[in-house]
Amino acid sequence: MSYRTQSNRPWMTVIAGSLVVAVAVLVVTVANGRLATRSSVIRSEPLVAFSTVAVSDADIRDRNIEFYAARAATDPASSNDRLALAGLLFSRSRTNGSVTDLARAELLARESVALRRQRNGQAFELLASVLMARHAFAEARAVASRADSLEPATPSHLALLGEIELELGEYDAAATHFGAIYYDRQQFTIGSRLARWYEVTGRADMARLFLKNAIKHVDERDDLPREQVAWFHYRLGELELRLGNFAAADSALQDGLRRNPDDVRVLGALSRVALAQSDWSRAIEYGDRATGVQLDPTTLGAVSRAYAAQGDTTQAAYYARAMSVSALKQPGVIHRAWGLFLLDHGTSSEREQVLARATRELRDRQDVYGHDLVAWALYRTGHDDEARREMRLALAQHTQDEMLITHAAALGVAVLPR
Repeated sequence: MSYRTQSNRPWMTVIAGSLVVAVAVLVVTVANGRLATRSSVIRSEPLVAFSTVAVSDADIRDRNIEFYAARAATDPASSNDRLALAGLLFSRSRTNGSVTDLARAELLARESVALRRQRNGQAFELLASVLMARHAFAEARAVASRADSLEPATPSHLALLGEIELELGEYDAAATHFGAIYYDRQQFTIGSRLARWYEVTGRADMARLFLKNAIKHVDERDDLPREQVAWFHYRLGELELRLGNFAAADSALQDGLRRNPDDVRVLGALSRVALAQSDWSRAIEYGDRATGVQLDPTTLGAVSRAYAAQGDTTQAAYYARAMSVSALKQPGVIHRAWGLFLLDHGTSSEREQVLARATRELRDRQDVYGHDLVAWALYRTGHDDEARREMRLALAQHTQDEMLITHAAALGVAVLPR
């Protein structure tokens, strides 16, 4: 995320260069031995013509991609240009779901690391983040560990390493790395990763506090893309949604939408909030706005459920099929939201398929939500005793999540306080 803050610099260079030209004209005039008159310096036409047409963050990003692609092509030894281009492509892939952009970002990040290993921590962090996005968590951890070994005790490296370990379910290792961070409450990306640690390990109040502090800092900045600012509001909204605080979730997400009106993540989350509040029309409206930009399986599933609640089985089936098509294109063994949807709304053969996929994923990624998915799949396929054992593992970190609580209640497993 921090890479996007650098994307406007080439355009600032162009503006600064224009100002230098204006100063040079004045200096040359004086150097010729006479003080220029006002009329000889001030021109009827400006040296720089600024457009009055508003340019979106997406347009700026696309122009910067072209700029850095040209620089990287002409300078095969530039690790910085490859890093900048990789960051921009990664950012765009998170918005449009482009597998091509994600693959290019990974290739460029690898090239940047290969060209310069020392003092290139951002490239290691970006490569690890890209690997996480395609669910290559073990390799992501190896890359993040390498960054930490090259630049020991760097807070951003430790936070990234801890976040990857959360995804893998290695909670003791994550606690060690998060606990070693010196956090000054100014670095909002680190703050959001610490918030995720607190959230998963049952300290939702601390997670909320850290996210609100991060939001305070990003809202004070005027140099960040709207998409980046909105993401922090999205994270707070997602936290409140998992806790069952629907009004607070809606409020946080509406704040995010005001900052970036076409944000697909915020719109998708608002669709799920509306679904939880039984507001079927709003769930469909927000979901359609989001899927008009990116076919996210989770959002497609929310719209399908909303149509089903309205009694429109045709549209519900249409969105359910679209969800399956999209989910099967996603990285990883199984898209978890899709798996949960099939367990509750699919056929018996589809439930068996989810159980097989979820069990396979759990071999390498033993986090609380992986255990929950396997527990629910076992329960929905008639394996109650095994389901209860998995559910206890899902609750082991005392994660405060209404979905986990609902599943535990259905299985008759007690939710113990932290």
